[in-house]
Amino acid sequence: MLVDGIGIEYQKEDGTIAGDKVWVVDFLNPANNEFPVVNQFTVIENNKNMRPDIVLFLNGLLLAVIELNDPACENAAINTAYNQFETYKQQILSLFHYNT
Repeated sequence: MLVDGIGIEYQKEDGTIAGDKVWVVDFLNPANNEFPVVNQFTVIENNKNMRPDIVLFLNGLLLAVIELNDPACENAAINTAYNQFETYKQQILSLFHYNT
């Protein structure tokens, strides 16, 4: 999908059906792509309100979810962030849906 494009069909003005290919990512001209980075991205699913620390998108597709530890916490450990990420995977599945 990302490299080979996506085949689509559409109806032309004269009523005939035409086919074409579209690309989700412009590899030849990277500046044509959008790379929004969102801090505290809110996802509401099943009456649960979750906020991953940082979410990166590429043209609207989820690229990465980053969970950070509190830098002021002396006892912060990587497993705390990992466990929070695992919670997101279970409780806000729609965030990761296109990846499945």
